[in-house]
Amino acid sequence: MRIRATALALTLIAGLLTGCVEDLPRPSLVDDVRILAVASDPAEAEPGDTVTLTALVVDPENRARTLRWATCLVPEQGFGFFGGSSETSSSGGNGYGLDDPGSCFDLAEAGDPWAYELGEGESITLDVPADLFDTDAALKVAYGLPDEIELASELQTLFLGISGVNLTVSLRVEVDGRTIEATKRVNVGVPSLLPDNPRNANPGDATYHVAREIDEVEPPMTGEAPADGSCFTGHVADDLVLKRGVRYVMTPQNIPAPQPTYAALLPGTSTDEPFQVVYQEENWYFAWFATQKGLEKDASKGSAVPENTFFVAEDAPDSGQLWVVVRDGRGGTTWCASQFSVEDQ
Repeated sequence: MRIRATALALTLIAGLLTGCVEDLPRPSLVDDVRILAVASDPAEAEPGDTVTLTALVVDPENRARTLRWATCLVPEQGFGFFGGSSETSSSGGNGYGLDDPGSCFDLAEAGDPWAYELGEGESITLDVPADLFDTDAALKVAYGLPDEIELASELQTLFLGISGVNLTVSLRVEVDGRTIEATKRVNVGVPSLLPDNPRNANPGDATYHVAREIDEVEPPMTGEAPADGSCFTGHVADDLVLKRGVRYVMTPQNIPAPQPTYAALLPGTSTDEPFQVVYQEENWYFAWFATQKGLEKDASKGSAVPENTFFVAEDAPDSGQLWVVVRDGRGGTTWCASQFSVEDQ
């Protein structure tokens, strides 16, 4: 029986690899309700701060929905030493492995002392306890350390000044009898303990130049971000009427050059030096979404090839929407959204 089951599994996997991969849905295509991102303001918090959490939840059918929020403190799943917060929410996935401790809602229901619900709404506030670091309890929970371990003051300074702890926020979106969930981590630390490691901020002034590919336009490196929260600059962006059968190039602008650096705490190479401080350069990562097919890439990277293209099919609907989410790789998140119409050439 075990041999037959294994053979069947291999056959199914082979079928997936050879025949079905191209049929899998593209992450960039928004054809149902999706959680595309969750942002926190400020991007990096300190004890006593009030953090505003806002979700980018999109639904082509604009159905009524309820957003519920909860927070908890759980051991890091391999992220904690790397400085700044990690975000694993994208389109409803929480990114955990087999040792997933469960969502904050489940932990709150089970009576976990660090977990509680925050309320309902399109956005919510999280009050970071002013006494969060009065003891080392939060550090031990965040890094999965036994209660009996003594943390030297120098080590606590490194943790709090560089890595901090990530408060986990769970978002549940209830729509049309379904529930989808995403996770956001809000980094809380004391960056003043390391003066050359300033607090992180959400990416600012991100905007995108759009032009027809056939025009071979050389986009400027900078542009004025639209005040209305839409995405695009350039002459095509004036009314954003796209033509069927035409490919458009979308180029991110205002990418800092050079990007700021930040400190990260990494495991050391010896017992005499269990940790080491390294400085890394921030990077911007772009996630692209649209209600129509046509995006060449699902994601791009500021330090590599940040631009993307969008091809408007001959049978494209008369209108659509496009979103771009930009993340800085350590918890900072922002986005834009643009409606567009489609016409024949």
